[in-house]
Amino acid sequence: MEGHLVCSATQTIGLLAFIYLLYTQSFGFDPVKLHSGTRDLVKNATMEEVGGLEDNLQPLFKSFIGDGDLQKLETTGFTCDSTFYSKVCVANNRVKIDTKTMELYMPTRLNSTNDTNTFDKEENKAVQVRPYAWSQFDLLKTVTPVKFLQQSPQASARYCNYNHTVPAVIFSSGGFTGNLFHEFNEIIIPLYITSRVFESRVQFILVDYNPSLVMKYERIFSSLSRYNVMNPVMNTSVHCFPGAVVGLKFHGFLGTNSSEVPKGNSMIEFKKFLRSAYSLKITYVSNKAPVLLLVSRRKTRSFLNEDELVDMMEELGFDVVVVRSPKKMSNLERFAKLVSTCSVLVGAHGAGLTNQVFLPTGAVVVQVVPLGLEWPSTVYFGEPAVRMGLHYLDYKIGPDESSLIDLYAHDDPVISDPGSVFAKGYYIGKEMYLDKQNIRVDVNRFKGTLVEALRLLKLTR
Repeated sequence: MEGHLVCSATQTIGLLAFIYLLYTQSFGFDPVKLHSGTRDLVKNATMEEVGGLEDNLQPLFKSFIGDGDLQKLETTGFTCDSTFYSKVCVANNRVKIDTKTMELYMPTRLNSTNDTNTFDKEENKAVQVRPYAWSQFDLLKTVTPVKFLQQSPQASARYCNYNHTVPAVIFSSGGFTGNLFHEFNEIIIPLYITSRVFESRVQFILVDYNPSLVMKYERIFSSLSRYNVMNPVMNTSVHCFPGAVVGLKFHGFLGTNSSEVPKGNSMIEFKKFLRSAYSLKITYVSNKAPVLLLVSRRKTRSFLNEDELVDMMEELGFDVVVVRSPKKMSNLERFAKLVSTCSVLVGAHGAGLTNQVFLPTGAVVVQVVPLGLEWPSTVYFGEPAVRMGLHYLDYKIGPDESSLIDLYAHDDPVISDPGSVFAKGYYIGKEMYLDKQNIRVDVNRFKGTLVEALRLLKLTR
C-alpha cells in the first residue's frame, strides 16, 4: 500500500512539473514569478489605476532618442528613431498592449501638433513598426508588425489583464534566425544595447516567438531581464506598461558604438557581460601551449585539404581542436566555455567565426577569405574582432586556391572580377561565392599567417 502511495505521489508531482513547464513555455512567463507579489503585476485593473510613470524611467527612455527628436518625445510621449538599418519607436507614457493583435494604445497623440481635433487626421493614423534590427534583404517580410495607436478620450475603457511597473521591450526573432552570426548581429547584441539601460527591470515581448532561440540564449535573456520572455501568440491578454520600446538598436555589424544612442556601449563591455552570463573564468589568453580552434565547414566554403592544415598547425606547436559538428556549436553554454580556453580561432568566412565573442582578450582571429568575399569578411568579422580586444589576421586566398578555378578560366569575370558578378544582384553573387565555393589552402603560404599569430600571442603575454 505504501509503495502505491509513493508511486501515486511521484506521478502527481511529475504531472504538475509537466504542466508547469508547458505553461511557462507556452505563455512566456513564469507563474511563480507572476504571482510572487502585486508590486509588479496587478490583475484586472484599468490603465488609469496603475499610477504615474516612475520618474527614474524618463531619462532611460530619452537615452534612445537623438537630440533632434527629444522635444517630440517630451511633447507627445512618443517618437521614433530611424537609421539606415533599423527603426526604434519609444513611448514614455503608459501604454496598453493587446498581445493578440500586437497593437499598442497610447493616451497621447502620435504627433506634436497643438490642434486638439487632429485625432482623425492623416498624421494620427497608426505607426507600424516591424521590430527587427536589420531591415535588409527583404527580411522584414517575415517579421510581424507592431502598431502604435492613439486611444481616443471618447473610446470605451480597455481593462488591463495585467499591470506592469517595468517597461516593455518588443522585438522579433524573424529574419535570419538559425544562423549564429545573424542571431548575434540582429538580436543578441541589439537586445543588449537596447535593454541594458533598464538593469534587468524590463519585460521582453518576442513576436514571431521561436522557442528554440529562447532556449538557446536563455542565459543571455535571463541576465538582461528578471522576467521570462513573453510569447504574445500564446498570451492573448491586455498588458499595461509604464512605457515601451519597440524594435532594437543596431549600431553596426557584430558590434556596438559608444557614440550612438543609447551611448556608452562597447564590445569590451559586451564581452564582459557574456563572461558573466556564461560563467567564463578566463579573461586573458593563457601562457600555456596555445590552443587553436579550427571551425570546419561541411557544405560550402569547406577546406578541401583540412588534414594537411591540421598537420601544419600541430607542427607549429598548436594544440589543435577541430569542430566539425554544427550540433556541438549549437550548445552555446558548453561551446562558449571551450572557445574561452582558446588562443587562436581559425575559420573560413562564415557564421562559425561569430564565436570570437567568447575568446579571451588578446586572442587571435584568423579568417580565411574566399574569392569575392573581401568586403563582408572585413566588415562582418575583421573590424568587430579588433573592437573586441582581439588580434585579427586575414588570409586572402588566390584564384588557384578556390574550387571555382575548376569551373572557370583565370580570365573569366567569376575569377578575375567578382565585383562584376555581385553587380548583377546580391543573390547571384551569393550563390556563386558563398554557396558554391570551397577552398584548397596553400599550406606553405598559410603557414606564414599562423607564425604571425604566434608572434602576436607572445606580444600579448
